[in-house]
Amino acid sequence: MKVSRRRGRLRLRLEPVETVLLSRLIDELDTMLAEPLGDDEVLQRLYPAAYRDDTEAEVEFRSLTETSLRAERAERIAACRADLAQSDEIDLTDEDAGRRWIQVLNDLRLALGTRLGISEEDDHDLDPSDPQTPPRVVYYWLTEVQDSVVSGLMR
Repeated sequence: MKVSRRRGRLRLRLEPVETVLLSRLIDELDTMLAEPLGDDEVLQRLYPAAYRDDTEAEVEFRSLTETSLRAERAERIAACRADLAQSDEIDLTDEDAGRRWIQVLNDLRLALGTRLGISEEDDHDLDPSDPQTPPRVVYYWLTEVQDSVVSGLMR
């Protein structure tokens, strides 16, 4: 993956395998986000409680916000999916497109990091025989992609 900035536009150039991987991850995120909130730790992380100590206030807050938050995420996912379907070179023509990609990449990282139990104290040494190594590599790659998009937008 390569990120460049030219004439006010940010361009992501992905290898075909990266496009396939991102497409699959986005599809998985979209499917997961369609599920009811329940006790799923990933959904709890993506939709944290606003009132942890007040169940009644939390229920009211969710009733007022959850539908719109889910719709916003679904729109961002659909737009990123459309970008990926067009080409391995994605032009982010405005700040909104860059922000959208940063948000979707962040959601992907939160979901995968939560499933893997990754924390700030996580050991970056990877054991090739550990079955969690491949998804951890994907997590670290998503982190790099997100960082590159943020850096590109700041130039």
